[in-house]
Amino acid sequence: MTFVRKTGGRVHLAGPAVEKLLAHRQLQDSSPEAGGVMLGRLILGTSDVVVDAVTGPFTEDKCSRFTFFRSRKRAQQIVDEAWHASRGTKIYLGDWHTHPEDTPSPSSQDLRNWRKICEAAVYEQKLLLFLIAGRVSPRIWELSKGVSPEEIICVDSIGLVPEL
Repeated sequence: MTFVRKTGGRVHLAGPAVEKLLAHRQLQDSSPEAGGVMLGRLILGTSDVVVDAVTGPFTEDKCSRFTFFRSRKRAQQIVDEAWHASRGTKIYLGDWHTHPEDTPSPSSQDLRNWRKICEAAVYEQKLLLFLIAGRVSPRIWELSKGVSPEEIICVDSIGLVPEL
């Protein structure tokens, strides 16, 4: 699944990342939110980003139907392991979580959390990505320190289609 960035370049979600997002959609009325971090690569000489994997949810995370709080300690452990195992090529790209709506929109709480993450996190690139997986399609926003979220537009025509 590929998204076009408003600032130029693309974000590509690799197959394993899409499969994990599909597995955690909130298709039932009782399905809790899920989430984690996105790991991947910046493609040198371009503005392209590849999300190789999404992690979580983990037992240390807290979730309910309409909330998800990831364990910072566990997430950092996963990011560090991926970075070391890849010799510094797989990096933290941002966070993801689900919403129980077809085409998701960030809540005011999401926006506050994203800004806090951007200000507090240590990352090499200029921005972080934030993905919300809805029941039908995901949406991605990019955020830099001190800047309002900019939605990245999905160019994949299939999207995440619910199981019938």
